[in-house]
Amino acid sequence: MKRSEHPVYKKLKKRSDFFCTAKWNELYLYLNHGLSNSCHHPIPHNIPLDLAKKDPRVLHNTPHKLAQQEKMVKGIRPTECHMCWHIEDSDENAISDRILKSVSSQDDIEKLIPDPAYIPKFIEVVFDNTCNLSCSYCDGGQSSTWANRIRKNPLHLDTDYRQLYSNVPIKPGSTISEYNDIWLKWFPQIKDKLETIKLSGGEPLLSQNCWKFIESIDDASNVSLSVNSNMSVKTSLVQRLLDNANKFKSLSVSASVDATGKIAEYARQGLDYDLFLKNCHYYLQQGKKNILKLQGTINILNIFNFTELFDLRIELREQYNDQIEDLYITVVRHPEFQSINILPDSIRDVLILEIEDWHRAKCHLLSDKENVYFNKVLSYVKTKPKSLKNHDVNTLEKDFSTFLHYYDKNSKNSYKQLYPDSFVKWVESLK
Repeated sequence: MKRSEHPVYKKLKKRSDFFCTAKWNELYLYLNHGLSNSCHHPIPHNIPLDLAKKDPRVLHNTPHKLAQQEKMVKGIRPTECHMCWHIEDSDENAISDRILKSVSSQDDIEKLIPDPAYIPKFIEVVFDNTCNLSCSYCDGGQSSTWANRIRKNPLHLDTDYRQLYSNVPIKPGSTISEYNDIWLKWFPQIKDKLETIKLSGGEPLLSQNCWKFIESIDDASNVSLSVNSNMSVKTSLVQRLLDNANKFKSLSVSASVDATGKIAEYARQGLDYDLFLKNCHYYLQQGKKNILKLQGTINILNIFNFTELFDLRIELREQYNDQIEDLYITVVRHPEFQSINILPDSIRDVLILEIEDWHRAKCHLLSDKENVYFNKVLSYVKTKPKSLKNHDVNTLEKDFSTFLHYYDKNSKNSYKQLYPDSFVKWVESLK
């Protein structure tokens, strides 16, 4: 379907050329940093603590967010929504995330205005950075494993303007108690109007702060619970989650994995892929109402295994039918030196052919939404977007090479053993 023919796009366009309901109906809440967002693409922004203490609704309705909403209402393009603008600018028929995110809230499109009392439908909460993995595109603020590594051996890169690999902003496993207290005060006030709460991290199944929240709840029967987990934890923790499921309307797990097999383990260091599969099957087999969604983040290290991730979803759907939701894919733009766009044309051209061949053969096995996600990544590989911070390619390549050799030291397998010869030769040429 062309973008201009998409029914939700037509509704959005009636409000403005740059309208997106996610700015109202989604909240990504980082209690360990005191940050908020309404989409996973823009960089999170600060929640004014003094305002939030007076009114917990400021956790969502920050002054910054209200200003972005005002721009959308007036038809002004918020620069922080760069991912969707790139997708739409590069292909007039591409379906961006703002359209997909607005599907579930399409009935709200005509009535949304900036409102400091607005309650979102979806909230994703991060309590702390406790995590057993150190994914390549992650950092010390989101992973305690990364934090411990950076403390011992910081990595200084020219294009790392956020100091993700040279600075640890918070103590591993900690949260900011004042923001956590405000959240605990706000949740009982909104639980009857909230549709979905998603617990994320870090790894929430390893977070004591997260478990305190889950097990403090007596009844949230109107709320669907979703948990974002790497599923590479003790199976007893999966069972502990199942033991608390009856407090909620429903339970789903978003199993984060960016590839399959050894490339999955390389791109997400610390991942035990066999344990990941074991826990996914265990969770699904404990009840027909247990829902699983695979979700992946695609960057320069896992794009080589991109189609295999869809193969895994196809296999699971064949076995578990409606228990398997559509696979969700997003693309890394931060840190920029891990973006797909720094790959040389010769490697990207081969990838494009391989991805297109797979899609021609198996697109009928994907849902309409999955085909949109698939084509979004393919479009990204083809269009090679410009650097967000105007970094030149040579500097990004240099930083990627420095990072990869730093990262490789903690891997069970070297990148030289896992990736195509063309990729290895290119990396070696960057020294």
